[in-house]
Amino acid sequence: MGNKTENNAYLMFEVNNELYAVKVHKVVEVLEKQRITKIPKAPKSIKGVISFRGEIIPVFDVRVIAELPATPLDDFVIIVLTVYNSHYNENLTVGTIANCVKNVIEIKPLDINPASDFNSKINPDFIIGIYKFDGQLITILNTDLIFDLSNNINHDNQYLIQ
Repeated sequence: MGNKTENNAYLMFEVNNELYAVKVHKVVEVLEKQRITKIPKAPKSIKGVISFRGEIIPVFDVRVIAELPATPLDDFVIIVLTVYNSHYNENLTVGTIANCVKNVIEIKPLDINPASDFNSKINPDFIIGIYKFDGQLITILNTDLIFDLSNNINHDNQYLIQ
């Protein structure tokens, strides 16, 4: 693991005026607005799929996972990530939509507040923690769990949030 006092780089992005961050080493690329193809009977957390470097990848909607309003997305970006899928024991490529990417920030692990300290609508397992930056709270996402398909569906193929 790393030293608890050394900094880690995170990509900060905005979704419906809420700030989120993911570890930079998980980010493959940030794409400008793409056409997202809807998939019938997909979990509500899956906006659809896109073609990325010849691979069809699912695009997650953090607004659904965080129970944010589904406002129209005129302009958006897709953050392409590599996530570890424990069910298949392999790394997978996924995307998530964001209104915009803000910047890359360095955060010391000791400066991250545990997710259990907050009354979040997102399953606390999906969150590494909360970080205060310039007077705003940033939710740091656990990409391996929040963007894992098996964590986003139940047996009835419906979206699952705890």
